[in-house]
Amino acid sequence: MQPLSIRNVSIGEGTPEVIVSLMGKSASEAIAQGLATLEAGADCLEWRADFCENVHDARSMALDAAALRSAFGDALLLFTFRSTPQGGQMELPVPEYVELTDAMIRTGAFDIVDVESWIGDEQVRVLSDAAHECGVAVIVSHHDFEKTPSVEWMVSEMRRFQELGADIPKIAVMAHDASDTLRLLQATEEMHRLYANGPLITMAMGRYGALSRLCGEVFGSAMTFCAVKEASAPGQVDIALARTLMEGIHTIHAR
Repeated sequence: MQPLSIRNVSIGEGTPEVIVSLMGKSASEAIAQGLATLEAGADCLEWRADFCENVHDARSMALDAAALRSAFGDALLLFTFRSTPQGGQMELPVPEYVELTDAMIRTGAFDIVDVESWIGDEQVRVLSDAAHECGVAVIVSHHDFEKTPSVEWMVSEMRRFQELGADIPKIAVMAHDASDTLRLLQATEEMHRLYANGPLITMAMGRYGALSRLCGEVFGSAMTFCAVKEASAPGQVDIALARTLMEGIHTIHAR
């Protein structure tokens, strides 16, 4: 597995990079959230377009994207439209989802783009190719808010995401007990050890899965989502506590 270097960040080395989601309805709200988040120690800011009030106007969204890039300087920026079945705030028809995501890729404002696997293999490849043409890294993601699938299924999906152009395959599942979390960690370790071309992002959601958000350095997940004031998914850990715990794990793991 080769780390992924973007700006001054090497994703896949040492403690997991911390992502915090910006959920403002407007660019000004997102900028205010982002500046506070960077102050709190985030490595990457995720702009959640499904919260944006002007999401159906790609031109207006592009102007907002430029404002975010200007405000956040060299910070890593991730663009995400999270669909309702995947844990987001709204749904877009596939053509509009693709049009919006492609437009955001081409703004030059973002370092990474999230592409949801449900839109279909052909459309995932189209967006992955567009992103790579623009020098933007690609997360291909799947979220299951009901269950934790089998190890075999999760590994197979992450391998498929790589084949579709993912620089970072992402799997998030719901843990109902400790065995679910163990299964997610087993899938992460197997993918990391045997098949990964680059970094992974995995997590088990919910209180039983919170541990999976902190021990990525040991099992192979290179980035983690944390909360500052408001969590964007179940089980997210406060950024200050997460930093402390991950640094402790790093100290032990590096011995």
